[in-house]
Amino acid sequence: MKQKLSLFMATLALAALACNSLIKLPLSGTKTIPTETFSIDEPVPAGATVTDATLVMAPSSATLALAGGTNGLVEGEIIYNVAEWKPTLTATDGVLHIEQNPQDDKIVSVGEGTLNQWNLKLGNGIVNVRVECPAGDFTLDFADTLPDGVTITVVMGAGNLRLVVPDGIAAAIKVTRGPSNVSTEGGWTKDGSSYTNGGSGSAWAIDVDMGVGNLTLASR
Repeated sequence: MKQKLSLFMATLALAALACNSLIKLPLSGTKTIPTETFSIDEPVPAGATVTDATLVMAPSSATLALAGGTNGLVEGEIIYNVAEWKPTLTATDGVLHIEQNPQDDKIVSVGEGTLNQWNLKLGNGIVNVRVECPAGDFTLDFADTLPDGVTITVVMGAGNLRLVVPDGIAAAIKVTRGPSNVSTEGGWTKDGSSYTNGGSGSAWAIDVDMGVGNLTLASR
């Protein structure tokens, strides 16, 4: 009984935190290193078709600038200054997978001076993108060069998530959330748990699975 009560009280505490304009996570420390760059210039595998991409970001304060249009499978760079955040890249069974150390989904400290910046350009053959953000503060900025009909799934644990979509894109966002806040910037229309921005360009479907924290949908 005591264990159930403790779990209930912890859930209430997280919900209360989510009511703030910016959730502050209780985090343990990270050690920085000189800035490193993980450069990516991955060709399309010979004789294979890769349609899916999974991007797993470390618990951190991080940004992802995601575009399309490269002739290869993926190109770009990941800039970081925590040793445990060194990424790995694989492209097997039709899936491109880029992953940082998930640290067992622990909430870790993101001290001042940490850097985790992803700048990626995907090939147009990739039409399903999954982005995993375990815990922290994340900004995901999607460029209008991503292909028409792309499906984007964002899974966020706890913290603050900001999604940026170009004005001209016809984006339909469905939000599944726990005790979280959702705010919008720009011309979004809300219908239940779904949001659309009324663009007339490429059509994107975006699913957001949000745990505890704050979600901001922005169009620019």
